Amino acid sequence: MGRSGPGYKNREARRQVLIPCRIKSVRGWGDACIHNISSRGMMIACDDPLAPGEYLDLRRGRQVVIGRVVWRRDRFSGVRTQDVISADALVSEPRLEARPTGTRRSEDRATLRQSMAGEIDAARRMERSRSISQAMQFGALGLFGLVAAATVAMQVSHVLAAPAAQITQALSR
Repeated sequence: MGRSGPGYKNREARRQVLIPCRIKSVRGWGDACIHNISSRGMMIACDDPLAPGEYLDLRRGRQVVIGRVVWRRDRFSGVRTQDVISADALVSEPRLEARPTGTRRSEDRATLRQSMAGEIDAARRMERSRSISQAMQFGALGLFGLVAAATVAMQVSHVLAAPAAQITQALSR
């Protein structure tokens, strides 16, 4: 939903995704998850919060995206990208088998793996909830359509009953 009034541009539509990726910032390599994406930016979540103004390299498979953090709220950060990006390319890009070499200690990696497992579990629950809500919405709209069709059929039957009775009476003479 865009803002209105002077000085505001309409916001570009975001595509909701859950894409695990790797990021490199001034602190080194880390795991992250992209939550939504547009052609010039994205919202990512990571355990090592990024500061506004910080530059980062985001990697998913062979895709490399360079961006700058423009806002941060808890674990989430908004990233403005240097170039136009394709959400479809990032979604369809497979993960690399080997990770880039990092400077983190093994216990930091174990903590990050546990938190990413929680992130993936939350993403699965969110996707399941979204599927259930879509099915419920479809069912409610279908039921509404059936009720509306039955109501219209009853009204048409009621309106046409009197002329049909007159025609039947006229033909029976």
